[in-house]
Amino acid sequence: MATDSAHDPLSIDRENARLAAIGLGVWLAITLAAVVLLWVFGPSVSGLFI
Repeated sequence: MATDSAHDPLSIDRENARLAAIGLGVWLAITLAAVVLLWVFGPSVSGLFI
């Protein structure tokens, strides 16, 4: 069984690191947006339930 296909482990690691950084950035942006929305609209939202 010959392995003619060459792969570069460094490029695979870079791709995984890039995807992880993008995922972390998206997660942080969503979290920050939720915190800001709750901070701005918190009293009016809690008024609906109380």
